[in-house]
Amino acid sequence: MRLYTILAAPLTGWLLCSGVAAQTAVPLQIDGQPAITKRVTSLAAMRYRNVMRQELDFSCGAAALGTLLRYGYGVDIEERRIISDMLKISDAEEVMRRGFSMLDMRNYIETLGFRGTGFRVELSALRQLKIPVIVLLDIKGYQHFVVVRQAAEGRVFVSDPALGNRIMPEHEFAEAWNNLVFAVIGQPFPQTSELLKADAPVLRQRTDAAMRAGARAPSVDFGLAHMDFF
Repeated sequence: MRLYTILAAPLTGWLLCSGVAAQTAVPLQIDGQPAITKRVTSLAAMRYRNVMRQELDFSCGAAALGTLLRYGYGVDIEERRIISDMLKISDAEEVMRRGFSMLDMRNYIETLGFRGTGFRVELSALRQLKIPVIVLLDIKGYQHFVVVRQAAEGRVFVSDPALGNRIMPEHEFAEAWNNLVFAVIGQPFPQTSELLKADAPVLRQRTDAAMRAGARAPSVDFGLAHMDFF
């Protein structure tokens, strides 16, 4: 039996636990002889792939917006710059007390040439999304903005600025959600965006099969009803 030994075990342990989004080369041995070098990625880097991680306790809205801009529309603006620019057009004291609002996001997005629109929708609308949207969740009294990528078969795929990519059961999501979504509109959303991809190829295959069988595709823009609340 061959024994595979990771020479950089302490380094590997650091990678698995660290919040540093990094990839490094780890040399491996087979029967005590140098063999190959394997590139490994930390669990934290995998969890926050295509997610802007929030740096401050009140900046989840800025980070969620930054996630959409960077990984959706290719507009790469650092979170600190987004915070700084949003504070210029917001009530700074209110932001420090409660965080940014969807209205703050809309006003900021307009300065970049986009249009921000809010919708009140039912949970079923999230299963028809054609673009990612920002939603506000109430998690045990803590108001927190996340990006919803899609929903299917009882699960909601979320890019969370605080926790990274995760999947929430629909019932758990519904309990925390206020039925409002915020969509950033202004140019065609690239269908190749990583934000449109979820680790559920079977779900996508089933959807495609249903469309080929004659199921009617959603007719509303972006899969959302036209019910602006601002």
